[in-house]
Parts: sequence; structure tokens; C-alpha cells
Amino acid sequence: MSGEATATIDAATAEILERLRRTFQRPRSDGSLPRQVHDKTHACLTATFRVEPAAEPALRHGLFAEAARYPALVRFSNSLFQDDRWPDTRGLAIKLKGVAGSVCDGAPAGQHEILLADKPVQPFRDAAEATELFRVLDGIPSVTVLNMLGARYAFPALDPRRIRWHYLATLLATGWHTAADRDLARVTYYSATPYRLGDGATKYLCRPDAQTKRRPRARGCDFRSRLQSALDRGPLGFDFLLQPRRGEEDPIDDASRAWRGPAVRVGHLEIPPQDVMAGVALGDRLSFNSWHCLAAHEPLGSVNTLRRAAYRASAENRGACPFFPRDRAAPG
Repeated sequence: MSGEATATIDAATAEILERLRRTFQRPRSDGSLPRQVHDKTHACLTATFRVEPAAEPALRHGLFAEAARYPALVRFSNSLFQDDRWPDTRGLAIKLKGVAGSVCDGAPAGQHEILLADKPVQPFRDAAEATELFRVLDGIPSVTVLNMLGARYAFPALDPRRIRWHYLATLLATGWHTAADRDLARVTYYSATPYRLGDGATKYLCRPDAQTKRRPRARGCDFRSRLQSALDRGPLGFDFLLQPRRGEEDPIDDASRAWRGPAVRVGHLEIPPQDVMAGVALGDRLSFNSWHCLAAHEPLGSVNTLRRAAYRASAENRGACPFFPRDRAAPG
């Protein structure tokens, strides 16, 4: 099972996984299977992740407890579509190796993975809403922008009180981001869902550092060529931040609501100049899973619980490898 422990799947979860497979993991013309989401790899780059612990003791737990440097792989992706011009979510996945500590059940030892996207919220509140969306999309002839509007999900009734306004707002935000964010090196990425941090919880942010933001916008016909253009000018840097939960006003199980508290810098991700195309095939072979992490940062909430089963099934279906390759590490 791609190095992961077997988990018991109940009938309801098995039905959801089958719907996801039918809708988002249809065989390609050569018989191979794509990822269910974030299939298009723009780049899979070697990097270094440096932990710089916060002054506040409440933030110094697990990965962020002590200063350290880790080899990293960083994958940039599209969520649903191969064409970069289509409205879509852009993803940033980070895979670290050489991390000490107990990991979540089924996770590769010594690894920690962080999955982020370019919006601070999800289009659904919890696993129940996500399940309803997948039920509505089940049976669509193909994954297109029009089909993903999910009219029956967004408008379950004519009563305005039952319209899923947040879903519609998320779709509009996706369109706006597609028009505005043409350079993946200048985008802020968010976890949207929370993770354990000591006795509390946190969300993650990864945003371009001051030097990267000052650079001219990269040129190119697509995201991959613009990443190459940016790297040809020098290293790309991202600050990594924790956004700790303040209290009940920051819900654990509502991924549609952004937390409003301040974010604190606890690390830095540096991507050195390199050939972008050289890592694309590797990015396609690997799996990235937010449950492949230290137990100190266990994913929280029902959306993350659903992801645990969905990510595992997607990777197993296509025979993806969860392990950090031995020969891929950034210098230093």
C-alpha cells in the first residue's frame, strides 16, 4: 500500500472514494491514472526548509520547536485543469526529510509534508458538505469549468436562505486569482484547515519573502515557463508562518471560514536556481499527503479526516511513491 498502513474504511467512506475515483481519476488514453486533484505538475523542485523558532513558547512544538535545516521537495500544481488559463486552484506541496519525531499512523518515518493552496478557505465547511458536493458531481461527463459550477449543489432550492453563497464566492475568488496571479513565485499559499500545535491548533501560511516580492514579475506563456524565468534570476524565497487559533472564534471544523488572528514567522523556504522541467516526472510519480507528518501536527477537523482516506486511495490507485528520493536534496 505504498508504504502506508492499512486502514479500515466504512461503507459510507468507501462510497465517497468510489465517487471520487469515477469523477476525478478516470484512466488516461494510455491506461494510466492521474491524481484525483492537483494532477498537473508545474514543477517539483529541490529546496531547503529552515526552521527559525518563534519567541513565544506556545508556538515551539514539534517541527517548530528548535532551529533546524531540512532538505525539501516543493511541488507546484493545478488542482483540476491542465490548461493554466482556466480558473483553478494553485497548489504548493512541501516534502521534508530527516525530521525527527513520532509520525501519524501510516506516515513514512523521518518525513513531514505540508499541503497548501492559494486561497485561505475551502469551498465547503466540513466533510458533510464536501460529500454532498461529490454526490452532485458524480456522473458528470467530464471535469470542465461549467460542470464544476455544481448548480444543483450551489442552488439546492430557490429559497435564498438555502443557496450556498460561500461556494459561489469561492468560485468567484478562484476566477479572480486566475486573472491576478500569473506568477506562482509571488502567491501566498494557505493550509485552509488546522493542525495540532501543542494543546492548541494552527493554520499554515507560506508567502513570498521581501526579496522575492521586490523582483520583477516573471515572463512566460505558462506557469512553468514563468517559474523558470524567475529561477533564472536567482533563488526564490518564501517565509513560513503559523497562524495559531485564538479561541472559539476560529473554528476547527469549518474550512469555509478564514481565521483572523495574526500569523507568526517560524521558518523560511529557499528554492535555488534549477531546471524546472527536470523534476516534473518526479513530481508526477510522488504522492504528497498532509497526514504524512509528525504526530505533533496531526491534521484536525472532518475535512482532514476525509482527506486521509482520499489521499491514500488516490495514491494507491495510481501506484504513487510516498518516499523522499535519496538522490534529491538541495545543497546546504
